[in-house]
Amino acid sequence: MRLSANVHSGIPAGNESKIHFPRSAHTRLIARLPERIVLLLYAVAIGIVAGYGAVGFRKLIDFFEWLFFHAGASHLQVLGHANVILFPVVGLVIVSTIVRRFAPEAKGHGVPEVMAAIAERGGIIRLRVVVVKALASALTIGSGGSVGREGPIVQIGSAFGSVFGQFLGVPKKYLRLMVACGAGAGIAATFNAPIGGVMFAAEVILGSFALENFTAIMMSSVVSAAIGRIYLGNHPSFNIPIHYVGPFRVYWVYVFLGLVSGLWGILYIKVLYRFEEWFDVRRWPFWAKAAAGGLAVGLMGIWFPQIFGVGYVTIDRALLAHLPLYLLVILLVLKLLATSITIGAGGSGGVFSPGLYQGAMLGGLLGVVLSHWNVDVSPGAVAAIGMAGVFAGSAQAPVTAITMLFEMTGDYNMILPLMITSVLAATVAGIISPQTIYTMKLFRRGLDIVRLREPDRMKALTVGDVIQENRLVFGTKTSIETAWGSFAKTNEWFALIRDAKLGIVGSVARAQVVEALRENRGDEPLTSLLPLQMIRIDERASLAEALALMNDHGVTYLLVCRGDIGIGVVGTSDVIHAYRRVE
Repeated sequence: MRLSANVHSGIPAGNESKIHFPRSAHTRLIARLPERIVLLLYAVAIGIVAGYGAVGFRKLIDFFEWLFFHAGASHLQVLGHANVILFPVVGLVIVSTIVRRFAPEAKGHGVPEVMAAIAERGGIIRLRVVVVKALASALTIGSGGSVGREGPIVQIGSAFGSVFGQFLGVPKKYLRLMVACGAGAGIAATFNAPIGGVMFAAEVILGSFALENFTAIMMSSVVSAAIGRIYLGNHPSFNIPIHYVGPFRVYWVYVFLGLVSGLWGILYIKVLYRFEEWFDVRRWPFWAKAAAGGLAVGLMGIWFPQIFGVGYVTIDRALLAHLPLYLLVILLVLKLLATSITIGAGGSGGVFSPGLYQGAMLGGLLGVVLSHWNVDVSPGAVAAIGMAGVFAGSAQAPVTAITMLFEMTGDYNMILPLMITSVLAATVAGIISPQTIYTMKLFRRGLDIVRLREPDRMKALTVGDVIQENRLVFGTKTSIETAWGSFAKTNEWFALIRDAKLGIVGSVARAQVVEALRENRGDEPLTSLLPLQMIRIDERASLAEALALMNDHGVTYLLVCRGDIGIGVVGTSDVIHAYRRVE
């Protein structure tokens, strides 16, 4: 990437640009490195922190599981099996209290909140989200809440990236990338899937496979995954034997599975948000909602404890074809209900793992039925591919589904069936509804992420998103000769001029200063190089409006204002660069 040059001067960006953060000696030093090196260093730092954060989060879940189902159960033996009902009730009440008091954005499954932070706040996430989300989600899972750990670790990793970027004072376009680095790193460490982490961050969080995003996200994911392997082990998330996927003549099974998985993904979305809406409209105290939801989950768990927590042990049993047909059906339905109730009642946790669980049950169900009909497929293979299908259908992210399931199973034989099922599932779900399990929450709040990612998203990007920042800044009384002294010490191609009362009043190019010196105008103020009239535009205006305004007035850059105060400039090259970046 290159920060654009001042188009008004007609000078191309000849050198690699620098990121300049004026906050401390450290940031001034690191700003002297090439931009790509700086971003990679930040990506490594985020990967390290997110990796240890993921490890710590896993350990926290283990602690709460021990606290409730081992230590707690031994002290409540007088209640018999009924103590299982009590655990989700206590857990959800405590979680809802913590979240309500300290960080409401930590409620739910986490990924939509990260997407909203990128779309609405330029990637800004509060530091307290890290602590509250980790505690609330670990407590929800550890007490038996039927949720996953991917959403929390995405939000935790993203918060690490955001806080790190805010501390350094990076521009918004880099802050968004650092949030995505944290998200990908979290996924990579917790699932031992570095490629899947990259794809999840690009496809789900950013909604873009722009090449300039990949290097930093990949570096974060690799570093984080390495840390995860050191502390959590270097093995796939699911320990299963290599499955027989069948000859090509039975690949119709995976076509059918793709269609069914897409439909189930839509059902998953509808049921999840129907329960969330049901709890929202109840005029009950928040703790009563949490208690009611915990009671419902606990009652289901008394008879079928397989629905508690992330459920990876049960998924493994489905992949090994060790579950009978009736149990596959029951667990498929109960997991759907239990996850929806846990989230709706105020729990904190992800929807990715429950989706994998339902996919394993759905695929296992189909595989068992087909094996009774002597179709030449392995029930375990169909179960594994069903996991990808339901996630692809609910998230409409087929690339992530394919790469993550391949890494999580370690079975290359599944690639072709994975591709068939995932693509078809995402296609079917996309035809029925453009909203995914992650974007639907924001859509119900009035934020249409899908629309923002459409081809004409230039209307969604604002001038403030691409404003030229972190350049040389001079006062209005600075002479041309003095300005050249600063230019000569840097590789900057232009500088901003700031008035004490009016803020930024314009921009001058290096070439303009050089030309003025040739004309012996070194004693004149730098403002003499500004045009007689600067065309102004509000920072909230869209890039499409900015481009139209430049065309109407025949200028190549505009003065960006916040109210009556100038805060920077935006040029045609900034608009073009932004357009290429979101294509």
